[in-house]
Amino acid sequence: MQALRWLALVFAAVCAVAPLHVSAQAPAQAPVQAPAPAQTPGSAQRSSFANPAEYDSYMAALNTRDPARKAQAMEVFIAWYPGSILRFEAHEQAISAWQAANQPAKADVLVARLLQVDPDNVRALANRAYVGRLKASGGEVAALAGAVTASQRGLAVMPKWQKPALLDDEGFAKVKEQLAGIFNGVLGFAALQEKDYDRARVFYREAVAADPTNLQDVYQYAVVQLEGSPVDALGFWYGARAIAIAKAAKNDSAAQDIDRYVRSRYRVYRGSEEGWDAIVTRVANETAPPANFKRSIPRAMTPPEQALQVLEDNEANKLTPAQWVLVLRHRDVSPANKRAAEAVWKAIGERQAASRLKLMFKVISVTPERIEGAITDEAQAGNLVDIEVTTSRPLNPPPSVGTKIAMFGTLSDYRTQPFMFRFVRAELAPESMPVAGGQCADPRPKMCTKDYRPACGQLRDGSRKTYSNACTACTDPQVVTQGAGACP
Repeated sequence: MQALRWLALVFAAVCAVAPLHVSAQAPAQAPVQAPAPAQTPGSAQRSSFANPAEYDSYMAALNTRDPARKAQAMEVFIAWYPGSILRFEAHEQAISAWQAANQPAKADVLVARLLQVDPDNVRALANRAYVGRLKASGGEVAALAGAVTASQRGLAVMPKWQKPALLDDEGFAKVKEQLAGIFNGVLGFAALQEKDYDRARVFYREAVAADPTNLQDVYQYAVVQLEGSPVDALGFWYGARAIAIAKAAKNDSAAQDIDRYVRSRYRVYRGSEEGWDAIVTRVANETAPPANFKRSIPRAMTPPEQALQVLEDNEANKLTPAQWVLVLRHRDVSPANKRAAEAVWKAIGERQAASRLKLMFKVISVTPERIEGAITDEAQAGNLVDIEVTTSRPLNPPPSVGTKIAMFGTLSDYRTQPFMFRFVRAELAPESMPVAGGQCADPRPKMCTKDYRPACGQLRDGSRKTYSNACTACTDPQVVTQGAGACP
C-alpha cells in the first residue's frame, strides 16, 4: 500500500512526535520517556534509606542531563544496589536515557533484563512494543510479532499496575493513557498489515484518543477508514489532520505524500477534488471532527454502500421489500454488509411470525403452481426475476404475464447473486383476485371497493353465485373459490 511504503521511509524523520511526553527536559526523539526528574523520589525520602549513599547515587543519576551518561549512571546504580526499592525505576530511567542517546540496542538489552525480573513491567512492555513497531515499519517484519505480544500483555496487566513512586495520581493517569496509546497503535498497525481494517479501526481509535498529535497513528487511522469497506468519510478529516501535524513539524515532504494519497481517495469517493483544499485549510484549526462532517461531503455511493446507508437512515423492521432486496443482495460484499443483511433477514422473520407476509410484484412468467416475478422497479423495468413464488393451490385461471399482483405467503430463503427471493405457500390477496381466479385467502377481506367487475364465486355446497367483484365474493365465508366474470 502506498501509505505504508511512505511510512517506512518517513517515520524516522517524524519521530519527534514522541508517543510519551512526560519529561519536559527529555530529548524529543526518545520513544518512551521516563517521568520528569524530581528533587526527591516521591515517597522515598533520603532518611528512609538504611544507606543514604543509595539515595544519593540514584538522585545523582536521575539528575544527570546528558542522556548517555545518565543511562550509564543508572546501570551503575542497578549493579551496586540490585535489591533497591528503586531498581525498577532505575531500569526504566536507563532505558529511556539510552533511547534519548540514540542507542536503541543498549535500551533493548535493559528491556530484556527488566522483563526477566518483572515480566509485567508496563513501561518495558511499551518500549518493546514501540521499538518492534518501529523496526517493522522500517522493513524488519519479524519484529512485529514481539511488539504485538508485548502490546497484548501490556493492555492485560495495565489495570493492576501500581503507581510508581515518582508519579502523582495525575501524572500516573496520563502515563497510563499514553502507554495504552502505544499498545493500541501497535495492534492497529498489525491489523493494518493483515488488511483487517475493521479491527484496525478499533485500535487506532484508542491510540489517536490517547495522543491526537501522533502523526503515525493519525495518518494510519485515516488509511484504515479510507481503505475499509465501506469507506468511512471521517478518514478524510484524519487525513487532513495528519497533513496539519506534518506541516507543524515542518515535514513538508510527509505532508505532500499524505495529501497525494488522501486526495486520491477523496477523488474516488466524491468523483472530483472539489472541496478537498477547503477541508485541509479548515481542519488545520480543528481538534475534532465536526458532528456533520461525513454528511458534508456529497458523493454517489456504490450499491453496497447504499445498502448500508438504508439501515443507517431507517430501522430494519420499517424497510420496504425493495429495500430488503438492496440490503440482502450485497450481503457478501463486506462484513458490514453481512451484518446489515442479518439484521434485515431477522426483521423479516419477526414480521412473518407476527402475521402473514404480503408482497406485491410484477408477473414475469407463470404456471398454475409457480410464478416468477419482479419486486424492484429496476427488475420490473427490465423484466428481471427477483422472486420465485410457489402457490399453496393451483391458480385457475392464473394471472397474466405483465400484471402486478399481491400475494400472501412466507419468505423461506433468498439467493444473493443473481438475487432471488423464495416465496412459498402463496395465495392471492383479495385485491388481486380480479386478475386471477383461485382460492379465497385467509384472512378474508373485511372491506372492499365498490367497483363493478363481476366474479363468480363457488360455494361450499357446490353452487355458484355472481358477486360484484372478487373481493366481495371472498367476504362471503361460504365462498371457496372465485373466478373472473359472472357465473354462466
